[in-house]
Amino acid sequence: MASIDLVAKVRDEVAGALDDKSVVAAEAKLATGTQNTTARQPKLWGRRAVARVKGALRAGARVPEEMTRPTSARTVPALLGQANKLLSLLVEHAAALDAVGAPTQPLIDDGRKLCDALAAADATQEQTRAAVLPAAVAAFYAKKGELYTGIKIINDAGHELHAHDPAAASRYNLSILYRRHVGPAAEPVLAPPAPTPTQTPAPPA
Repeated sequence: MASIDLVAKVRDEVAGALDDKSVVAAEAKLATGTQNTTARQPKLWGRRAVARVKGALRAGARVPEEMTRPTSARTVPALLGQANKLLSLLVEHAAALDAVGAPTQPLIDDGRKLCDALAAADATQEQTRAAVLPAAVAAFYAKKGELYTGIKIINDAGHELHAHDPAAASRYNLSILYRRHVGPAAEPVLAPPAPTPTQTPAPPA
């Protein structure tokens, strides 16, 4: 199992790699292909989730207003960030939604599967490009993959530890992965901080 210290070390290596201009240039490029097709499904799922929440509000449920905002992301990382945030809120407020409508868990399960599929497509696309990338960029993507796996392990452990408390478990999500890197001063308090996302465009709705 990945330790917090090991994941933090990999995080620092990923952040340090951004000093290499070839890495920055590669991160700035836009990508197309299978990933864009896969990105459409989380957008559609987000619409379903928002519709469910709006119906629950009309039926008297007390849930945050932010859950009614549709996804407007233009990049895959931003889309994943929004979807994971909505997933966390659905988990946290599942009881309130269930009280006035259909069970929320199947919707949560669908969202997680779609986000995992999109994250996997993102990783696969990076691996495919690695064969023609400069060595520094290829190493950067390898470290990003290692960091992703470490954070997933930590999140899984958090869900296991707080299985009895959905609200606490919902704090362990992957939204931290899809925030822009803006320097050490802006890093989140909770470990582990996020790597810089690849700015890959999500397809139009």
